[in-house]
Amino acid sequence: MKKILFIAVLAVSMILAGCDNTAQTPTPSDQLSQTAQPASDPTAGKFTPLKAPLPSEELTDKKPYVVEFFWFGCPHCYSLEPLAKAFKQANPGFQFIMMPAAPNKRWEIEARLYYAMEALGVKESHFDQVFKLYADKREEKRYPTLDEIVSLMSDAGITKESLETTMNSEEVSVQIERSKRFFDQAELTGVPSLIINGKYLLEFSKLDGENFAADFMQTILALGQK
Repeated sequence: MKKILFIAVLAVSMILAGCDNTAQTPTPSDQLSQTAQPASDPTAGKFTPLKAPLPSEELTDKKPYVVEFFWFGCPHCYSLEPLAKAFKQANPGFQFIMMPAAPNKRWEIEARLYYAMEALGVKESHFDQVFKLYADKREEKRYPTLDEIVSLMSDAGITKESLETTMNSEEVSVQIERSKRFFDQAELTGVPSLIINGKYLLEFSKLDGENFAADFMQTILALGQK
């Protein structure tokens, strides 16, 4: 656990920038704004309340919960993943929902890939491998090909045809439309974006830079109790 947190802290400088949905290269996100809170509140200034909360009944019947909007091609989402995993392991009662952002045509490809993996039953077993593949190919300044992605899932019997068919299925298209609706409703401009209980957008840039991992966990836990 300590090793995971240490790795996450090293990545803080990347996480704070975020990936803007209008570009394929990291740019500072303008989605965060400080919210005045009582000085005694440990979450003071570390979140923005959504103007239009997400409909929790469409997401889960459990609370507390977090929705993380992400994109496979985002280096900051990849850097955040070890810390997100550490939070899940330390807080099993806190539901963590991954939602691929699809605000543009490029990101929609990866969102369809994620939902197809879920439908084909390989999300849990191959999520990390796919995320790492995108990180590796980023060094080559390109995205993975579908053939390269399929090769990772060949051990699970996934073929290029089955993956393409599922990515373009009605089932996946419905989930894509929901992701777009929630992304717009939350007035997001980039990823990673974490929303707690459908109401509170975490402000990464307002967390304690010297104790980022601890503040990240404590703030989410506190917001989950609001």
